Amino acid sequence: MADPIISPDGKFMWTGTEWIPAPPTSAQGAHSNINLEDSMMSGDVNIEQGSTSASSAINLKDSAMSGDINLTQNSASDIIAGIDHLLKGLGFDGQSSPAELTPSQEAEVEQVLEMSEQLASHGIEIDPWTEITLGNAAGLAGRTHSAQQNYLRALETFRKNGDRKGEASALTGLGNIAERRGDLAEAERLHRGSLAILREIGDRAGTGVSLNNLGWTAIIRGDLAEAERLHRESLAISREIGDRIGEGLSLQNLATIAETRNDLAEAERLQRESLGIRREIGDRIGEGNSLHGLGNIAEKRGDLAEAERLNRESLGIRREIGDRNGEGLSLQNLGNIAKTRGDLAEAERLQRESLAISREIGDRKSEASVLHNLGIVLNSKGQHDEERRMYTEAVRIRREIGIPIDQWFIDNGY
Repeated sequence: MADPIISPDGKFMWTGTEWIPAPPTSAQGAHSNINLEDSMMSGDVNIEQGSTSASSAINLKDSAMSGDINLTQNSASDIIAGIDHLLKGLGFDGQSSPAELTPSQEAEVEQVLEMSEQLASHGIEIDPWTEITLGNAAGLAGRTHSAQQNYLRALETFRKNGDRKGEASALTGLGNIAERRGDLAEAERLHRGSLAILREIGDRAGTGVSLNNLGWTAIIRGDLAEAERLHRESLAISREIGDRIGEGLSLQNLATIAETRNDLAEAERLQRESLGIRREIGDRIGEGNSLHGLGNIAEKRGDLAEAERLNRESLGIRREIGDRNGEGLSLQNLGNIAKTRGDLAEAERLQRESLAISREIGDRKSEASVLHNLGIVLNSKGQHDEERRMYTEAVRIRREIGIPIDQWFIDNGY
């Protein structure tokens, strides 16, 4: 009978279809021994493997632990295959991510990410497309730093192998992280690099994605004419190749541009068209985003009851599928609505919850926005010292990541 496949931390065992808690293990008998002592500690790394048996016992001494960790595994390749199998079972395939995750699936993703990080820390190379898949999973789970490391490792391997499509995919992932962190110049550089490769190799679907990404950075920068040009080009490609997900995204982004121009009728028309597509194809992440956009439009029209209803529906979807970034944005919107209604205690509670999420996932752009909103709430509560502290921190972040600062802050010495 083959030995079980045990995760690098010794906590989980692969059954062939899922990872389950590993049973306690007894002495390994004739298995070979590998003793690793972290070189950051007092000793060197010593490896001894004198057996060709099917499994081995591995003892890792970790400086963060109080004792040795004893593991049993068939091989690193078996563990990686198990990780890849589980991620594909959840809907991650390197090119797309699942629309939603149940709480138990979120826990499985966390376990897989932990295992992959341990493999990487011991120099075990993972297939670059599996790294992309891991990066997508980490991003959905709000683990921005982990996602970045997955994409960087994938990028290095793709370039070494001359895999241009893979290189573009890694650049796209890194660009999305840079945008989330508010580094718009870096995000644009990475997305332009991805776009150039995708056009070179004739990948129309990927080209549409990169155009949407670049269009979004243009919206943030306030260049609405360039943003509209990019999103309309992306929309045309999506309709040409029948990419319904891309079509829904382009329509949503064009709606955001119309809303920014205060053309609320056009913005609502585009958002509702986007929402219809997303519900038709079961795109839950997109559905939450379109509802969020419709809530913004209702709030601008002064219909607070409808705005709150739409934002709460969006929040429910985002929590259901584990979209931490979207959850923070919905909470921020609900906080603004509570402030407008005059419920300052609820407004502050919602904004602080949103702030905690922004900091947890490293979304500096949203962090600056929430700090600004908190300053407004605290002004209404007469807490002016705390208000000034929030504004000061918001302006500092905006300067660091290159987001324009309102003239009022400059005029008042921030």
